Amino acid sequence: MGLLAPLFAFGVALIGIPYFVHRIRRPERETVRFSSLMFVPDVKREVIERRRVQHVVLMLLRMAALVALALVFARPFQEMMLDAEAVSSGTTDHVIAMDVSLSMGYDGAWERAKMEAKSVLETVAPGDRVGFVRFAQQAVVDVPPGDVADVQRAIEIADVTWAHTDYALALQAVEHVFAVDTAQVRRVVHVISDFQASGMPVSDMGWRLPGAIELQAVDVGTSQVSNASVDALAVRAGKDDVLRVRARVRNWSGQDALAVQLMAGGEVVETRDVTVLQGNATQVAFSVPLEDGINGYVSLAGGDGLQRDDRRFFAWIAKPQHPIAVLNTSEVTQFMLKAAVPEGADWRLIWSGELMGSVVIAEDVVSVSEFADYVENGGALFLPLRRDADIQSVNALLARANIRVSGVEDAGYAALAWVDLEHPIFRPFRGARFNDFSSVRYENYHVINADSSAAVLAKYDDLMPAIVEGKIGEGRIVVWGGGMGFDRSNLARTPRFVPLLHETLRYLSGDREIETDYLVGDAISTSDTVERVMGPEGSDSIVGDARIFHAPGVYQWGTQIASVNVADRESDLARITPAEFEIRLCDTPVLFQKDGKSSTDLSIVYEYGRWVLGFLLALLLLEHFYAAYLSVREVRT
Repeated sequence: MGLLAPLFAFGVALIGIPYFVHRIRRPERETVRFSSLMFVPDVKREVIERRRVQHVVLMLLRMAALVALALVFARPFQEMMLDAEAVSSGTTDHVIAMDVSLSMGYDGAWERAKMEAKSVLETVAPGDRVGFVRFAQQAVVDVPPGDVADVQRAIEIADVTWAHTDYALALQAVEHVFAVDTAQVRRVVHVISDFQASGMPVSDMGWRLPGAIELQAVDVGTSQVSNASVDALAVRAGKDDVLRVRARVRNWSGQDALAVQLMAGGEVVETRDVTVLQGNATQVAFSVPLEDGINGYVSLAGGDGLQRDDRRFFAWIAKPQHPIAVLNTSEVTQFMLKAAVPEGADWRLIWSGELMGSVVIAEDVVSVSEFADYVENGGALFLPLRRDADIQSVNALLARANIRVSGVEDAGYAALAWVDLEHPIFRPFRGARFNDFSSVRYENYHVINADSSAAVLAKYDDLMPAIVEGKIGEGRIVVWGGGMGFDRSNLARTPRFVPLLHETLRYLSGDREIETDYLVGDAISTSDTVERVMGPEGSDSIVGDARIFHAPGVYQWGTQIASVNVADRESDLARITPAEFEIRLCDTPVLFQKDGKSSTDLSIVYEYGRWVLGFLLALLLLEHFYAAYLSVREVRT
């Protein structure tokens, strides 16, 4: 575009073509009557003569279209200078944005970054102001534009963190720093980084650093770095009383022979030698005796260019079983419950006549007052009604939840036609392969009526409620109007029965997966004191009231124990060039020549090519309709 675009301007010379076309035309002939042309030879002859230009307006439209076409390819633009008076005054505000992410801890990159930052301070002219911003996963403005000495101290105490890189967030913070001061001065940001590719936005975020802010990119990275990492880890309790630890070891670049070590309970359990080709990964499995609250890490023995990602922590605690009392149920129902909730599951079935535990399963209501007190005090009741249930007692209890059950309806195979996929009980069935419950059919069911305060979770094909949830005080009740017996439906014979029963018990017991694996930068909500059980020396576990993990390790608060690790993307040391960084994230100033020298004065370029293109399209439409009009008029005359 740069050198070839002006050549298209010579296309304007084509405007002479319509003039000559409109001057050359066939002469008009008068009709002469003749008796017969039988003996006259048929000779076709065209006479072309030059006459006065016809249809001047149409000719001008075509000339204008040719001129517009040439201008579209020439791409005219206008350059306007910004802040000319401010630039001429010589006053400049600088901001040093230093990358403090985990990847900066390799091969002397951090030391080079500090040296470059100090070099920037040496080039600052008297009267200029300097600010300092540290960025990784978050951007921190340590020093707003001000005295050089304050920035010097901030550089000295700055250190590499465990967080990953976010370049867009860093530049947005720089823009905010400059926006605070409305003075018309030259603004320059010095980005000092290894320009790690993983820190760039995944897609175009629609934001750019304004062109009024000049970018100076300082690259402190190196291309020859040897690095391997433990970038994933999973623990699982086995049936043979062992804890299985599986780690994924990735060789990003460097030697193929690696030694992988498991540390648990403060001791080295096992070390294994593996071979991982460059650019590949492999899984390494360990096993340790199963103990409650066990924690440790898997690490790479030896060293590489970036040692901060060579260790990955894990923590494991036994998941508590929720006691569930089962009472007033038939032998068939008890058999199904034993098969669906085997020993070792998340719930422990208690065959008792007492209302106890977090959930009670009953097919009928024995004592209305005891059931009501249990639910009002926070208990959860699962009520899959059997056919001969005492409707009077059931209604006496459910009336407090604004639910009423009437007699048995012989449905003649009513299908389960609708379920609330947004409710936690049915949420796991949202996939297209599992959300069809029409194969569940009922021979009979109890008719349920509920007002708006109760939630209908499923309906039959006749739109009558099949599963309803109600609340009494602090507790909840889930009613299955069709029960779960073989004499009422085929639900227990379908593959959806066991997962549906499990999700119902999970929902009523308030059981949710306990998060035991976090990343640096994640936040937790707890009022308990958080302690570091294992991790880097001198690292703090929580920052301020935000309660954000800022270092890897194993942490404990209350009865919870969890591991915190670094983001695996920081191990990928692939880099981008500062030029690509500037193109993707910055609206950079235009460089132009002044007095034979390159100048970096700020300017904005306005291109008019798109407007000329629109004008060209309008001309072509107008020319088409006007030419058609002329053609019709000549035919009529």
